Amino acid sequence: MEVFIRCEIPDVPGALATLAGAIAEAGGDILAVEVAETGPETVIDDLWVTTQDIATLKDTIEHMADATLIHASPSRGLPGDATARLAAGIDALLTGAMSPEDGLPTLIGGLLRAQSAEMSVVGPEKKNRRMLALPVSNGVLVLEREYRFLDSESQRARQIITVCEHATRLAEDLVDQSGR
Repeated sequence: MEVFIRCEIPDVPGALATLAGAIAEAGGDILAVEVAETGPETVIDDLWVTTQDIATLKDTIEHMADATLIHASPSRGLPGDATARLAAGIDALLTGAMSPEDGLPTLIGGLLRAQSAEMSVVGPEKKNRRMLALPVSNGVLVLEREYRFLDSESQRARQIITVCEHATRLAEDLVDQSGR
């Protein structure tokens, strides 16, 4: 089974190698690693791992002294897959195959591994790190998942929304021009 793992480890030489060794000892094989966010003393890494026993893998990481398991679940694809999904999503907005109201929740929700993504008129009343409210031209895109959203993910999502809204305006302008 392919598993997505998010871990926080010290930002020191050898920390990722120690985590990789523990994953291998638990029977996991690392397919890809992506740095999700760096801090002054720690780094949050996303790892895609194949394993026959996710419970042993999670238990192994949870018992490491210098690693914090943030999340582990079946994978929804490798890091490079996000680029292909983004391109397909923008193309769907440009061609009108998907409306912005449907496209943005699908695209941004998928890229950020959200369990739910919905357009709303207003954002949530309470601040919650497992919920992300992103302003869009016609309301608020509200995403939720089991583990916290990183600041870097929020920034990336805002940039993608800007690109998608611009692509939608371009497509609308082209339709207006061709209809004249």
